[in-house]
Amino acid sequence: MTVDLRAQAVTAGAVPEVCARHGQPATRRGKTVFRSYTPKWAYVLLLFGVLPFAIVAAVLQKRVKAPTWPFCADCGRLRIRRLLIGVGLVVLAVVGAVALSALLPPSDSTAGPIVLVFVLLLIAGLGVASTAANGSIASGYVSKDGSILHLRRAHDRFAEQVAALRRGPVPQPHQAYPPPYPEAGRPQYPLYPVAGPQYGPATPAWPGQGQGDQPR
Repeated sequence: MTVDLRAQAVTAGAVPEVCARHGQPATRRGKTVFRSYTPKWAYVLLLFGVLPFAIVAAVLQKRVKAPTWPFCADCGRLRIRRLLIGVGLVVLAVVGAVALSALLPPSDSTAGPIVLVFVLLLIAGLGVASTAANGSIASGYVSKDGSILHLRRAHDRFAEQVAALRRGPVPQPHQAYPPPYPEAGRPQYPLYPVAGPQYGPATPAWPGQGQGDQPR
């Protein structure tokens, strides 16, 4: 399934505790940059060279930076596997090109197709190595306006935690008075204020009666 997160929440660090791909608890948190897709019409600029295409793609691309994106142990193994495959293809292309130049004469008609194969291997290796980035491991991309982060093939546990984050924290009931049984070691106060003794005004003495005499 595809799970959506607001870009503002992601940049603020409000992300789940499990990875998006496998739904396992995070063993590592890393800075991750998610990008939007390059518009299809921009690829026409490749006819004029790689540099014009790269400039236009960089200008049009939307980015969302997550400071603490979660990754599990399986994510780490997937990253290493992609790096090894990508680097292996690049090394194979470079070594093959060097060996070809040393073994085949320049006039050999098969040199051209073989060089093309090595160039394709080099491009494929660089492409596979680029998928080892954190954003590709998380399988996320940014919407065209840059406000939403889409997570493709998100795990169910990741989706459940995203839904919990949207609901927010559970409100706690308000406690107007101290509990009837306070914790040990803490002063105990009455639940309600106790009124002190009330005394009325002093009774005036009768005429001719002393202060200590009582009427009969």
